[in-house]
Amino acid sequence: MVTPPAGVRPGLPPSAVEAGRSLGFVCPGPIGEGVGRCHSDRNLVWIARAAYAAGLSSDPPNPHDALFKAVFGEPEHARGALRDVLPAALSEELDWATLARFPGSFVDPGLREQHTDLLFSVAFRGGGEAFVYLLFEHQSTPDARMAYRILRYMVRIWERWSAQHAGAEALPAIVPVVLYHGAALWSAPRSFDALMDLPDQVRPSVEAHLVRFTYLLDDLSAVPDEALRARAAMTALSKLVALCFKHARTRPDLVEILADWTDVMRQVVGAANGLEALAWVIRYILSVNDHLQFEALQTLLERQVGHDAKETSMTVAEQLIQKGFQQGVQQGVEQGVQQGERNLLLRQLRQRFGDEVDAVAEQRIAAGSAEQIGTWAKRVLSAATLAEVLAD
Repeated sequence: MVTPPAGVRPGLPPSAVEAGRSLGFVCPGPIGEGVGRCHSDRNLVWIARAAYAAGLSSDPPNPHDALFKAVFGEPEHARGALRDVLPAALSEELDWATLARFPGSFVDPGLREQHTDLLFSVAFRGGGEAFVYLLFEHQSTPDARMAYRILRYMVRIWERWSAQHAGAEALPAIVPVVLYHGAALWSAPRSFDALMDLPDQVRPSVEAHLVRFTYLLDDLSAVPDEALRARAAMTALSKLVALCFKHARTRPDLVEILADWTDVMRQVVGAANGLEALAWVIRYILSVNDHLQFEALQTLLERQVGHDAKETSMTVAEQLIQKGFQQGVQQGVEQGVQQGERNLLLRQLRQRFGDEVDAVAEQRIAAGSAEQIGTWAKRVLSAATLAEVLAD
């Protein structure tokens, strides 16, 4: 059992409390109307994370992926972030007003919890166009074979492009960029040919025949906060998001860090759809930070950013609670149906085979998948023995 922090906040929605309690969390405080009520804004963020991020959903969305695509998937915000990473000489040759996002992902399905990607096209000022491929690495440590993964993803991009441009002889250039926000500094080789296992004396004679490219890297863990703030090409929102990618997962003093960035938060709120953008950032923080003092965050927002910013934070927390609760109810219904099928199968087996249905058989049924339970239930009347019913 996990006990949330104590405090007082009247009126927390009963559904939110039930969402937390359904996970087995203990909620201290008085009992009212048959529902244990948690009273505190800190408890609100606790239940939000419990309901949304701690397992009610069988397939919770990746919060890094969601924020990355919501913000950097928009050319308005991607433009500045990419201009700050690309070499100045290349950046000057590109017509950034033409930057456009291409749909789809090229990442291996099994690696989408580790990487998220965005593909953009952009025209050269002198004619022609290139792709800029932005790969977001949200593991806590560097991927030693990142250059190999990027090569695979670039080949997939060329394959899709070629299928849409039959007869084209030349391929578009792809500029690969990795955005990283892990705790450890990036140490993986950035050049693909550095991954080749070659004796030093042989490399000079063969390197002209190797696949060679180097990806660009924006290692947020190595960028001082003030240097991040000073990136002139980036929008206020993309700076704030980059700051949160850098610190939100690990820093217990996140509110103090944000206190130095209230001018940037005010710029975010003052822009078009600013409160909606702030909601994306707060949703991310609530989903990934285990140490957040929600009351302190609300106080900071109200005093330094505005009352609407504080209300936005409360709305986001309650939305996370409600979504997690609804998903939990659905999951509970599904689990209840499966348990009912197991109980029915046990009763049928005891009626048919009596004392042969021992503890071993009960454990096998308890561990069986929904598909197995269905198969065994079909065999109850036709099988001659219990072993035949429960055969694989």
